[in-house]
Amino acid sequence: MDAAGQSLIDRIWAAIEAKDWKTALSLLQDGISVMPDSLYLFQLYADILIDELQDMEAGCLMLRKFVRLAIEKDSKDWLLGAMHQLFDSSHDYSRFPFGERLSMGKALSEHMLTLCQWENAHSRAEYYQAMAYFFHEVGNNIVAVELFEMTVTLVKGLPIQDEVKRLARLQKTLAEYKCHEAVRAELLC
Repeated sequence: MDAAGQSLIDRIWAAIEAKDWKTALSLLQDGISVMPDSLYLFQLYADILIDELQDMEAGCLMLRKFVRLAIEKDSKDWLLGAMHQLFDSSHDYSRFPFGERLSMGKALSEHMLTLCQWENAHSRAEYYQAMAYFFHEVGNNIVAVELFEMTVTLVKGLPIQDEVKRLARLQKTLAEYKCHEAVRAELLC
């Protein structure tokens, strides 16, 4: 990043720390127009609209643009970033139109599934994990469990030591999803 870009980021963070949301959003809009390939700026913009300002209307418009760009860019980082933005449990989407999230998540998942077939095991594991969160969120826990099982299998096969911690987290989430599915099946009986 050049000096001008870093200066802009510094000013954005100064506005965020001061909770001057109007200035932060204005600077983010400027930043996105100057650096349209900055995933970080898109994520930060969405975070402020949805988490801080709880402006679901503007947040929805922003997320639609984010998802469209992620698909157009055909970039793993953008696709995963958009999916995490929509389905990461750290965001409060209780007031966000569920149908909108479902539609955006479905479009991202379909695109990710198409890309997965050409990716290495590590990338496929990342895609499957992101899609599992989506399917769990929309109530299709059977598919979420299957995706997590595939993720765990892929991660187990990776020679990277850092994956040991990731594997433990994945197995914990998989166990939670399986338990959730068992309780749901029991209730239906």
